[in-house]
Amino acid sequence: MKQPSYILVVNGTKVQRPVFVLGAPHSGVSEVARALSRAPGFHLGAGSSGVLNAVYAVARRPSLAREKVAGTASLLREAYAEAWQLTPLTCPKCPGPWARVPANASAEPCEHSAEAHRYGDASPDLLFAATALHAAFPDALFVQVIRDGRDVIADMMDDERSLAWLKPSFMKLDHEFPNHFFGLEDQSDLDAFTEGSTAAKCAMRWRGAVRMSALLRREIGADRLLTLRYEDLHGGEVETAERLREFCGARVSASELLNDQSWGVGSWRDRLSRNQHGDVHEVAGVELSRLGYL
Repeated sequence: MKQPSYILVVNGTKVQRPVFVLGAPHSGVSEVARALSRAPGFHLGAGSSGVLNAVYAVARRPSLAREKVAGTASLLREAYAEAWQLTPLTCPKCPGPWARVPANASAEPCEHSAEAHRYGDASPDLLFAATALHAAFPDALFVQVIRDGRDVIADMMDDERSLAWLKPSFMKLDHEFPNHFFGLEDQSDLDAFTEGSTAAKCAMRWRGAVRMSALLRREIGADRLLTLRYEDLHGGEVETAERLREFCGARVSASELLNDQSWGVGSWRDRLSRNQHGDVHEVAGVELSRLGYL
């Protein structure tokens, strides 16, 4: 394995083989991330404002990852250098941002920082910046989660944050195609997106995520990319934990994958109307079939 040409030190530890958890919205990323984050010595972030700003800059303008590789890689590394810092105000084991901490100690590594030896991230929509992440961290490992698009779309339609991306004010694409974040390959897709139903738009976004996942498998390779199927997590906690341990080198506990809440497998049958299901099938039927969901 070619060693990275940069050295990123966080909390006094050199960052090596960071793990990024990827997937379409509502695909089960949070379930896998929770188990990884509780592995000894593992610090897994999610949702840092600096990281999200960098991720969405690349996701909405994918040409940045192709044409400005060095600059985009530097932007991501700087974002993570800040996001992974464990201080009394940012460490999940410390009192938190509302605690009364002396000013001279608030930016210093906290007492738990020495326990972190591995780093990773599971921020929303990280999948759409994965190519840039691979360039920024050449030794990185990627865990991607695939879920039945019909269940994903049903969840997206109930999520205000997911629906916010469908507003015209967010779609400043500058005619840049393909754009997997919105599921657009060319101008005809943009026209269909603009005129389509909410279910169709969500289906295009899921379709784009699936195509992005396929692209990553070709670019990164099986030794750096582990694919998990959401439907296999429930009831397959032990096997999933073993796969994560072998792939990431982290002591993931199967008990951390247990979830008392409903996993929602097949819930689309009660949540999508006939017309909505028809729109989803028309847009993403090929991908649903290829992944074995039809």
